[in-house]
Amino acid sequence: MNARPRSTAKAPVPSSRRGVLFAGAALASGAALTLAGCGSDKKSDKQDSAKDTTSAAAGAFPVTVAGQPGSLTVKSAPKRVAAYGNGRDTDLALALGAPLVLASRNSSFADGRSPWARPGSDVTLADSTDGLPLEKIAAARPDLILAADDYALQDDFAKLKAIAPTLGVKSGIGKDTWDVMAQRAGEALGQRAKADQLVAQVKAKIAQVRTEHPELAGKTFTFGPVTAGQVYTISSPADASAIFFSQLGMTLAPQVTKLPASSTPGRAQISSERLDLLEADVLILTYPNPKDQAAFEKGALFRNLKAVKRGSYIALDFKTAIAVAFPSVLSIPYGLDSAVPQLVKAVAAA
Repeated sequence: MNARPRSTAKAPVPSSRRGVLFAGAALASGAALTLAGCGSDKKSDKQDSAKDTTSAAAGAFPVTVAGQPGSLTVKSAPKRVAAYGNGRDTDLALALGAPLVLASRNSSFADGRSPWARPGSDVTLADSTDGLPLEKIAAARPDLILAADDYALQDDFAKLKAIAPTLGVKSGIGKDTWDVMAQRAGEALGQRAKADQLVAQVKAKIAQVRTEHPELAGKTFTFGPVTAGQVYTISSPADASAIFFSQLGMTLAPQVTKLPASSTPGRAQISSERLDLLEADVLILTYPNPKDQAAFEKGALFRNLKAVKRGSYIALDFKTAIAVAFPSVLSIPYGLDSAVPQLVKAVAAA
């Protein structure tokens, strides 16, 4: 699973521009998935929401959106939008009905498109594996660039802004919550009211799933990627993936929260001799390919885990793992629909 983020904590940068999401254990950092939008000033957010929704409803331009590394001003309704950064910029452009002309190729998927957000064939896909594809972005002649999901934004912003007004981040690279990302994209596109509606719908779906499955409440879980024999586990309750499961009432197993962090904040590496640290009511692992999965699942230490023996182990497919690790208004419903039936089955065996 190709992960996009380059850590804001000066972690080693993988060879590709986005890094390897789970192969390098680089999950989205911070509370990227939250019902309440924690980490933001709720009072000021509500004030901004009321003001911006009124402006967007009136179709008022120019619109100025404050942010980092710099603010942007959109003088008129965008007619050609480039969704650079990673998959969530594309998710938001499609969800908000933007006139998308260029999207960043999502290298987590063979055809560069996620199953929940698939730009049409008329949209140019820009591959950022070998660096910022400035020529391709410029050739698309965008009048707005969405780049809030670009983990190299500090380096890219000035170059992108020279092509067109560019939407950056609010709180910091990799720190904005999924709902804040949606709202800011909505502001830039003059679609704040629609963004608020989408956010409300997703939050309602999360709440509905939790209500329908009270059996998940209080169950512990561990979750992480396995690649080439290396095992990682989410160790921070503030990680986007951990929050995804916790919003369903589940709790990150306490023993993993005490583990020392790896080079990527929020996750720890587990030695092959200490797989017992992964024990929980539900054990969730994901693999970048079937070969890695088959090799790992043959191991005696893995097969002897209590969760595995009783049937409370989930091999979460890579697509779903991406959906929950990089949450957006489009990926979260996909993740819920895919993961919840598996969680229910695993909990029944616990």
